[in-house]
Amino acid sequence: MADSDNLRENVKKEVIRIMSETLEMPAEEITSDLNFNTDLPFDSLQLYEFVIDVEETYNIRLPDELLDEVKTVDQMVDVVMKLTAK
Repeated sequence: MADSDNLRENVKKEVIRIMSETLEMPAEEITSDLNFNTDLPFDSLQLYEFVIDVEETYNIRLPDELLDEVKTVDQMVDVVMKLTAK
């Protein structure tokens, strides 16, 4: 169990790092419960860049229907975890 918690923490840090770079905001300001639509200042191009960076980092494909369900940073981490476990 500790391994999966550790892995999840690493994925979360990396997702937040990518988000921080994309949005040009300090990683410390990005928390797990922030909402993509209301709390984070993504424009459509930045959101696209963020998704591409996550896909390239983890060598995964984030399907649009899955992305439509992702509302928070934590949910993005969950999706990455699910797709990398396959």
